[in-house]
Amino acid sequence: MNDTLKHWLAPVASLRLTVTLLALATFLVFAGTVAQIDKGIWTVVDEYFRCAFARIELRIFFPRDMDVPGAFWFPGGWLIAGLLLVNVLAAHLVRFKLKATGGRLLAGVTVVGVGAALLWLVLAGVFDQDVAATESAAFWRVLFRLAKGGGVAIVLMIGCVLLFRRRAGIVLLHSGIILLLVSEFITGAFAVEGRMRIEAGEAANYVEHMRSVELVFTDRTDADVDRIAVVPSNRLRAGERIDDPDLPVEVEVRRVMRNSQVVDARRVGPEVPNEATAGSGLQAVAVDQPEASGTDTEQTIDIPAVYATLRHRTGEEIGTFLFTPWLRGTRLERQEITVDGRPYDVRLRFARTYKPYRIELLEFRHDKYVGTEKPKNFSSLVRLIDEERGVDRTVKIWMNNPLRYAGETFYQSSFEPGKNLTILQVVRNDGWMIPYLSCMLVGVGMSVHMGLVLVDFLRRRAR
Repeated sequence: MNDTLKHWLAPVASLRLTVTLLALATFLVFAGTVAQIDKGIWTVVDEYFRCAFARIELRIFFPRDMDVPGAFWFPGGWLIAGLLLVNVLAAHLVRFKLKATGGRLLAGVTVVGVGAALLWLVLAGVFDQDVAATESAAFWRVLFRLAKGGGVAIVLMIGCVLLFRRRAGIVLLHSGIILLLVSEFITGAFAVEGRMRIEAGEAANYVEHMRSVELVFTDRTDADVDRIAVVPSNRLRAGERIDDPDLPVEVEVRRVMRNSQVVDARRVGPEVPNEATAGSGLQAVAVDQPEASGTDTEQTIDIPAVYATLRHRTGEEIGTFLFTPWLRGTRLERQEITVDGRPYDVRLRFARTYKPYRIELLEFRHDKYVGTEKPKNFSSLVRLIDEERGVDRTVKIWMNNPLRYAGETFYQSSFEPGKNLTILQVVRNDGWMIPYLSCMLVGVGMSVHMGLVLVDFLRRRAR
């Protein structure tokens, strides 16, 4: 590296910048933690950590009975992590110099290349089974992942020793940290999480996303085929007027509640306004609620509610309706309108992603400790059917033993009391293996470096 480039990179690679960024990250974690008193964990993650800048309100640092106004902008998690990534990369360029030449250099580059290829193959899942809920214990499954990461780390360490000699451990350690920072960007940007709710004897071919809703118009004119038009959650904002040719009517969103509770309209007083003039809203009223924490033992979630006015294309008002997933499975769920002689079922549901396969629930078990109501184990015996891939097999999913298929992981998540059904958490995260690899890179790198330091210390002491 020439002196000019090194001069410009030196401030970026400085240890002072590293310490400053770590201090900023520490404060951001503290602020995000206390902010969860008022906001759900996923709101905090989006507003504090998976963003470039976070708007931190002053009132979160004071007792809630004190109304402290004002807020300030602070570097968000992604900005801090991005700067740390640049800092570590610059440190590599400035401080770590190749110690190999000739054949040793060629051998080192070759071994590192082989290690990088193995790293990519592990991340791509080449060494995984397509259906991987077959291990007898979670311990062995995790151990196998760490073993794969350890094998990759050892190969890379050999290459680093050839290239950097005594500083090989530090180089590998920093590489593990870089990989861990990259994994958060991949997870935050591309990971998708939802759930499957399956009743015994039935099958599901879609995943519900519990942090997003959609207003659905279903044309039931054809008894064999439902024609569906959907308004996504990003269009459901108070005051929004939606006039789309794919929709049978015009929609004016009057009020949106991020989290709600539905009560009998006859049991509320005048202090709770009922904006509905038609449909189920005449019998039920939605009451605004604080955000669900997302970390409580009951696994509560936000259940939104929307008051919206529907109009014919002529401008004639059909009515103002209450739409909310709370009505699911009740006698108030079905709200039907007629447009140009066609019946449409209108409802607000959690956003769905349909899959090319389906999962049928054969049996759900909820085992309890003897003499108590404390859960001991949840398990689901399911049948996985994918006609495109020719897959038809029975798999058991239970706590800490998920099903992995088609790049997605199905965890045993929950159930509904009094109902014979299972709720599976479905996660798609292409970077799920990166933390295992990162930990092994850091562990092997640190072990080698500390081993060399210890050997030097013992040699000096022996003299």
